[in-house]
Amino acid sequence: MKVYSLWLSRLGLALVALGLGLTGCVDGLIPVPPEANMSDPTNGGATYIGSAACRACHPGVDAVHRLHGHSHMLSKLAGTGPVFPSAARQAGVPDPPDGGEWSDITYVLGGFHWKAYFLDSDGYLMTDGVDGVNTQWNLEFLPNGTVPGFVSYESDQTSPKPYAYDCFACHTTGPSRSGQQDSLGGIQGTWAEPGVQCEACHGPGSRHPSNPTDGTIYVDSDAAFCGSCHARGNDVDVIPASGGFIRNYEQYQELLASPHARLRCVTCHEAHTSSLYDTENAIINTCQDCHPDRNMALHEGKVFARGDYAEFLSCVSCHMPYATKSASAAPPEVAGPLGRIGDVKTHIWWINTDEVDFSAMFTADGTRVKKDSAGRAAVTVDFVCLRCHNDTGNAFALTVRSASSIALEMHSDR
Repeated sequence: MKVYSLWLSRLGLALVALGLGLTGCVDGLIPVPPEANMSDPTNGGATYIGSAACRACHPGVDAVHRLHGHSHMLSKLAGTGPVFPSAARQAGVPDPPDGGEWSDITYVLGGFHWKAYFLDSDGYLMTDGVDGVNTQWNLEFLPNGTVPGFVSYESDQTSPKPYAYDCFACHTTGPSRSGQQDSLGGIQGTWAEPGVQCEACHGPGSRHPSNPTDGTIYVDSDAAFCGSCHARGNDVDVIPASGGFIRNYEQYQELLASPHARLRCVTCHEAHTSSLYDTENAIINTCQDCHPDRNMALHEGKVFARGDYAEFLSCVSCHMPYATKSASAAPPEVAGPLGRIGDVKTHIWWINTDEVDFSAMFTADGTRVKKDSAGRAAVTVDFVCLRCHNDTGNAFALTVRSASSIALEMHSDR
């Protein structure tokens, strides 16, 4: 079952093919269903009914959403570890932090792609400083050589860390500042359902089943709506950074500083579908749909390989490198002495081909990404070229200087 926005995007591409005076990207050709509510996220004061109720009428959408990381942002436990769909081959948290039992853990935060955190029996986030052991679980991430295992998380924390509303508001459905979830003292508020489920984006659905065509469900396709969670801090014009990498969950801030600032997230992404497990249906407009005149230059048909990792090179290999860090970054034995590899693809897209390294990408104090006078950011060649061309895989080594000279003419006629 194809979801509605995917069909509409295909329709938009068909209109372009029919020669209706439209060129380039099809942003603006992706309308919302005519019966949708586009102004009231409460759906007329409705109440939350849970994703199981949505599933009864929308089994196809539910099936693809269950393989999306949104669905598994927060898992409630009942004496055993979190359970993820068998098709989610990269997901899994095999054990609680050292010395603990699953019966000591009330919730697991994440564990579906990059990392996991743990809420203890009182609902506090476990930290190294309080619990005396490593409390962040990193999953395997082949692009940067990360092996699964526990690593340090907030070793300087000296008191129990609450699971605050400002944190769980983007991990749950129907968050509220009032009360304490499950009467756990460490949780500063409540939610209707753990994880980012249907009603997290579409609003409470109690009025929808009995009258589905009368504006009883919310739809907002604007990028700023996604940016309510996919942005860090209070200023969308700032892209926060730390340790020589962009910080995670900032795709909206990156988008605004990119050459694609006018696009919506749903121009490229089918919102319910995992780009990791169902890329063909999750990415509804590829780079070359909008840039058909661009070629892959000398990367055409190439595969980068390093140990067990293999990547069929595409536009995103260079224009969306791993310049962001969520859980881990590559050590020198993987990235070489000059390359840089985080674990999240950036949405800046623009490449700085100057002969400079990552230090030129960030402010002097390293806390934010630099922008030019037009408010645009760019990724340096050590993130782009040297993540592969570093003599650790099957690509020949480059320096910042040689990478700069090659990158400048990368899309020239061959």
